[in-house]
Amino acid sequence: MTDPGRIFEIAQKSSIFTVTEDHLRLLRRAYVIWEYTEFGAPAIDGKRPYGDSNVLDDIVEILEIDKAAAYDDPDDYEMKPHIEERLNQLHAETGIALQIALATGKFEAGTYRKTEQYNDTSWEKV
Repeated sequence: MTDPGRIFEIAQKSSIFTVTEDHLRLLRRAYVIWEYTEFGAPAIDGKRPYGDSNVLDDIVEILEIDKAAAYDDPDDYEMKPHIEERLNQLHAETGIALQIALATGKFEAGTYRKTEQYNDTSWEKV
Protein backbone atom coordinates (compact mmCIF):
# COMPACT_ATOMS: atom_id res chain seq x y z
CA MET A 1 0.00 0.00 0.00
CA THR A 2 1.63 3.24 -1.10
CA ASP A 3 -1.27 5.69 -0.87
CA PRO A 4 -0.18 8.13 1.88
CA GLY A 5 -3.77 9.20 2.58
CA ARG A 6 -4.87 5.64 3.23
CA ILE A 7 -1.77 4.97 5.34
CA PHE A 8 -2.61 8.07 7.41
CA GLU A 9 -6.21 6.92 7.93
CA ILE A 10 -5.02 3.54 9.19
CA ALA A 11 -2.35 5.04 11.47
CA GLN A 12 -4.86 7.57 12.83
CA LYS A 13 -6.95 4.71 14.25
CA SER A 14 -4.03 3.42 16.29
CA SER A 15 -3.91 4.10 20.01
CA ILE A 16 -0.10 3.67 20.19
CA PHE A 17 2.40 5.44 17.94
CA THR A 18 6.15 5.87 17.97
CA VAL A 19 7.43 9.26 16.83
CA THR A 20 10.89 8.82 15.32
CA GLU A 21 13.69 11.26 14.61
CA ASP A 22 12.85 10.78 10.90
CA HIS A 23 9.30 12.07 11.49
CA LEU A 24 10.70 15.09 13.31
CA ARG A 25 13.31 15.81 10.62
CA LEU A 26 10.57 15.84 7.99
CA LEU A 27 8.29 18.06 10.07
CA ARG A 28 11.11 20.53 10.66
CA ARG A 29 11.26 21.03 6.89
CA ALA A 30 7.48 21.31 6.41
CA TYR A 31 6.16 24.37 4.60
CA VAL A 32 3.16 25.92 6.32
CA ILE A 33 0.60 27.80 4.25
CA TRP A 34 -2.84 29.29 4.83
CA GLU A 35 -5.55 26.93 3.56
CA TYR A 36 -8.45 28.97 2.20
CA THR A 37 -11.24 26.46 2.80
CA GLU A 38 -14.31 27.21 4.90
CA PHE A 39 -13.02 29.49 7.68
CA GLY A 40 -9.38 28.94 6.73
CA ALA A 41 -6.56 27.49 8.77
CA PRO A 42 -2.82 26.97 8.75
CA ALA A 43 -1.84 23.77 6.94
CA ILE A 44 1.19 22.02 5.54
CA ASP A 45 1.45 22.75 1.82
CA GLY A 46 -0.12 19.72 0.14
CA LYS A 47 1.74 20.19 -3.14
CA ARG A 48 5.15 21.02 -1.71
CA PRO A 49 5.18 19.76 1.89
CA TYR A 50 8.98 19.82 2.09
CA GLY A 51 9.67 22.62 -0.38
CA ASP A 52 9.57 20.89 -3.75
CA SER A 53 6.81 19.11 -5.60
CA ASN A 54 8.84 15.89 -5.81
CA VAL A 55 8.01 14.77 -2.28
CA LEU A 56 9.86 11.45 -2.24
CA ASP A 57 13.06 12.99 -3.60
CA ASP A 58 12.80 15.68 -0.92
CA ILE A 59 12.49 12.97 1.73
CA VAL A 60 15.58 11.18 0.37
CA GLU A 61 17.50 14.46 0.66
CA ILE A 62 16.16 15.43 4.11
CA LEU A 63 16.83 12.00 5.61
CA GLU A 64 20.22 11.82 3.85
CA ILE A 65 19.42 8.45 2.29
CA ASP A 66 22.13 7.15 -0.03
CA LYS A 67 20.81 7.67 -3.56
CA ALA A 68 22.43 4.43 -4.76
CA ALA A 69 20.40 2.58 -2.12
CA ALA A 70 17.17 4.42 -2.95
CA TYR A 71 17.15 4.37 -6.75
CA ASP A 72 17.59 1.61 -9.31
CA ASP A 73 19.31 4.22 -11.47
CA PRO A 74 20.15 7.47 -9.64
CA ASP A 75 20.36 9.34 -12.96
CA ASP A 76 16.87 8.17 -13.91
CA TYR A 77 15.36 8.68 -10.43
CA GLU A 78 13.44 5.39 -10.63
CA MET A 79 12.98 4.63 -6.96
CA LYS A 80 13.17 1.08 -5.63
CA PRO A 81 9.62 -0.07 -4.75
CA HIS A 82 10.39 -1.01 -1.12
CA ILE A 83 12.07 2.38 -0.54
CA GLU A 84 9.16 4.21 -2.16
CA GLU A 85 6.70 2.34 0.07
CA ARG A 86 8.68 3.15 3.23
CA LEU A 87 9.00 6.85 2.33
CA ASN A 88 5.27 7.10 1.60
CA GLN A 89 4.64 5.54 5.00
CA LEU A 90 6.94 8.02 6.76
CA HIS A 91 5.33 10.91 4.91
CA ALA A 92 1.84 9.79 5.93
CA GLU A 93 2.91 9.20 9.52
CA THR A 94 4.12 12.79 9.85
CA GLY A 95 0.45 13.70 10.25
CA ILE A 96 0.19 11.56 13.37
CA ALA A 97 3.54 12.85 14.66
CA LEU A 98 2.36 16.43 14.16
CA GLN A 99 -0.94 15.72 15.95
CA ILE A 100 1.03 14.27 18.86
CA ALA A 101 3.32 17.31 19.00
CA LEU A 102 0.34 19.65 19.03
CA ALA A 103 -1.52 17.60 21.63
CA THR A 104 1.43 17.21 24.00
CA GLY A 105 3.21 20.50 23.38
CA LYS A 106 6.39 18.47 22.81
CA PHE A 107 8.38 17.93 19.67
CA GLU A 108 10.27 14.81 20.70
CA ALA A 109 10.74 11.22 19.63
CA GLY A 110 9.22 8.47 21.73
CA THR A 111 6.23 6.22 22.10
CA TYR A 112 2.86 7.83 22.72
CA ARG A 113 -0.62 6.53 23.43
CA LYS A 114 -4.09 7.97 23.21
CA THR A 115 -5.82 8.23 26.56
CA GLU A 116 -9.21 8.40 24.82
CA GLN A 117 -9.83 6.08 21.89
CA TYR A 118 -11.66 8.55 19.63
CA ASN A 119 -9.94 11.75 20.73
CA ASP A 120 -6.98 12.57 18.49
CA THR A 121 -5.86 15.28 20.91
CA SER A 122 -5.50 12.93 23.89
CA TRP A 123 -1.95 11.69 23.24
CA GLU A 124 0.55 11.30 26.07
CA LYS A 125 4.10 9.96 26.19
CA VAL A 126 4.43 6.42 27.52
